[in-house]
Amino acid sequence: MILLNCFLFLFLKGIVAETEHKGVHLWRTQGDINDTVLNKFYERASSGEDIWIRNNETIDFLLYNEEQQKMASFLREHGLNYTVLIDDVRGKLDEALVKTFPTKRNAVSGDSFTWTAYPSLHEINDYLNKMALAYPTHCKISTIGKTAHSKPIYMLKITNGDANNKAILVDSGTHGREWTSVISTLYFIDSIVRKFYQQPKYITTKDWYIIPVLNPDGYDYSLTTDRLWRKNRRKLSGMCYGIDINRNFDYNWGKEGSTQKPCSNNYCGPVPFSEEESKALKGVADKRFTGYLSVHSAGTKVLYPLGANHDDHRRHLYMTKEIALAMRKIGGLQFLNRDIEKMGKIKYGMAMDWMYFVKEILHSYILETRGQYGFDYIPPEQILPAAKEVDAGLRRFAEALK
Repeated sequence: MILLNCFLFLFLKGIVAETEHKGVHLWRTQGDINDTVLNKFYERASSGEDIWIRNNETIDFLLYNEEQQKMASFLREHGLNYTVLIDDVRGKLDEALVKTFPTKRNAVSGDSFTWTAYPSLHEINDYLNKMALAYPTHCKISTIGKTAHSKPIYMLKITNGDANNKAILVDSGTHGREWTSVISTLYFIDSIVRKFYQQPKYITTKDWYIIPVLNPDGYDYSLTTDRLWRKNRRKLSGMCYGIDINRNFDYNWGKEGSTQKPCSNNYCGPVPFSEEESKALKGVADKRFTGYLSVHSAGTKVLYPLGANHDDHRRHLYMTKEIALAMRKIGGLQFLNRDIEKMGKIKYGMAMDWMYFVKEILHSYILETRGQYGFDYIPPEQILPAAKEVDAGLRRFAEALK
C-alpha cells in the first residue's frame, strides 16, 4: 500500500449491462485518506474496475444507486466528505451521444469526416478503403485479422517505398468505448495521406503502419448499444461477453491489474493471445519497428513502461515529454508524462509492455487523449482539438525518433 499513498484513483464499472443498473454516479471524496480507505478502493480495482488518475488527497469514483448509502456511511466513518460530480453518468453520456453519434449528427463530409461527430464502423472502413484507392502510390490497405463476429481489422501502410525507412506502428480503438482515440488516429491519417509528398521529411521517411480500430466489435457495440462497453464481444460462458484486449498480451499476463473472472471489465482471457485482435497485432509486430504508439482515451497523458533499465528510462522520459509538450501547444492542456505505475495504471498483459520487453521496441508508449473526469466524454466542438493534439504528438514522435 505504500505505493498507493500518494495517488488519486478513478474507477469505472462498465461491465454490467445498461438494463441491470440504471443509476451510475460520479463521486469525489477529499481529505486525509488513510490506508483503510485506500485498501477499500484497491479492492474495488482488483475486482475489475479501471484506475484512471490519482493523487494524495482526492478519490474520484463511479458507483451505482444501490451502493450510495453504504459508501456514504463508510466515508463519514473515516472523516471524509464527498461531493457528487455527475449525478447521472449515463444521462450525461446519452446527451453526448445524441450530439456526436453519426445518426444524430453527420460524421461524414464528402470523402472525409466532419470532425464534430464520431463515425460508424462502416463509415470508417469505407473511408480507409477509399483512401487506399485514391492514393495508391503511398497508401495501401490490408486486413490483418477478423474478429469473433467476422468484422475485418484493417491496417493502412503509408510509405514512400524506401527500404531504408524506419517503421512506426500505431493503433487505437483497443477499447470499444474510446471513440476519441479512433477519430484522432483517423485525423492523423487524413493529415498526412492527402498531401503526403508535401509533408516534412521526418514523416515521409517513415513507414507508417496504422490500425485505427483494433477492436471493431467493441467499437461498434459501444456506438450502437452500450456506450460504456470496453472489451471485445466474443461470447464466453454463461451471460459473459468479451476479453480486455489490452490484458491479453504475453508479458506478465494474468497478474495484478487484470482478472481471470470472465464477466470482469479487465478479464485477460483464458490464455495470452487468445483473441483475434491481439493475435492480429502480434502478427503485425513480427516486422521490425522503431516505435510503437497506442492511442487511448481519455486522460491527457503519455505513458511509458514500468521496469526499464536506467538508459532506456532516460530515453522514455525524454520522448514522452517531447510528445506531451507538442500536444500541449495545440490547446494549452497539460499532458503529463510518467511511467505507467506513477499514473495509477499498474496493469499486466498490456500491448505496450509486450512491445517493449518482448519485441524490444525501445520507444513503446501509450498516448491518452483529452477527456472529462478521465473518461472519453467531450462535446462535439472538442473532437477536432483532441484530434489535432494527437496529430501533433505523433508528428513530434516521428521527428524525435532516431
